[in-house]
Amino acid sequence: MSVEEKKTYKIIYDGLKIRAFNIVVSLYLRPEQVQEVYLKVLYDNPLFFYVNQTVIKMTGEPGYWILLPEYLFADREITLITNEIHRIVNKVAVKANTICSNEFRLEKYLHDTVVKSVAYDYDALKKEDCFNAHSIVGAFLDNKAVCEGIAKAFKLLCNEFGIKCIVVLGKANKEGDFRGDDYHAWNLVKIGEESYHVDVTWNNLYDTDIRHISYDYFNVTTKDILLDHQPFEDNLPICNSTRLNYFYSTNSFVSTYSELVELIVTRFNAKEIMFRASKEKGEFQLIDELKEKTIAALMHVMFTRGNTKPFALMFNEIHNIAKIVFMPKEKKKIDLVKHNILKK
Repeated sequence: MSVEEKKTYKIIYDGLKIRAFNIVVSLYLRPEQVQEVYLKVLYDNPLFFYVNQTVIKMTGEPGYWILLPEYLFADREITLITNEIHRIVNKVAVKANTICSNEFRLEKYLHDTVVKSVAYDYDALKKEDCFNAHSIVGAFLDNKAVCEGIAKAFKLLCNEFGIKCIVVLGKANKEGDFRGDDYHAWNLVKIGEESYHVDVTWNNLYDTDIRHISYDYFNVTTKDILLDHQPFEDNLPICNSTRLNYFYSTNSFVSTYSELVELIVTRFNAKEIMFRASKEKGEFQLIDELKEKTIAALMHVMFTRGNTKPFALMFNEIHNIAKIVFMPKEKKKIDLVKHNILKK
């Protein structure tokens, strides 16, 4: 932001914090600049959940703009909601503070906390004025929200524990086709000098019989996120590190069939096995090869161990990621193959 925009940011922030009904911006900015800064303040500060961001009312002229915020709750309600959100955050802090020295474990815990506690609010997509679903109120108090509310909840937790995080707005499509109205929100975190994209919404997978946490979009590079996400902003930090990517950090990246077999052997007793396969070497270049070799490797391990278990298979084709989810033995064996992640 320019010097004038930074000054405007502070003026707007201070005004919304005290819930002023008139915020005067005595700076020579175009109206669209003031509006962009206004929205930036709201996305940077999830605790401004009480502001209606769908309407930006302003009057005046360059050098004397007057913003007229619309507040969604009365002062007493705002205090009660804010206190309840702080209570929830403090509850999360009990464990977070014990692992804060490990940056990967801390971020993963905050990510998992949001995934486990917030369901996607499909009903909100069919209605107008579902303000809660787009804010931390829906995420933390209603336990359901759309992608924007989920991204804001993750940002709030990250910032609370010292992880720099922003909300990224754009489009997302599982086939990489951005011509439609697939509007979406996710996050970009900065840990040390490294930046990563994180999509908590798309990491929350549902199925009739299965619900589990995915890590397909946990700390991914710019190159990878652009396969099925398109940010509106052009000047986002470049993410080129894989150090804290889930699959690299957990040694779940395989390049050969033998590595895949070894991975399944070492994790056979786990509830699920997730891995990403290299497209750069011959064995996993095509998604059909990944599917065939995953089944072959799993059957080989079960045969050699003399232990067959019911399982489900899921594939994220665009990222060459596979998941083996072992089912409870009392259930009928499921042979489920998902060709794509569930779109949110």
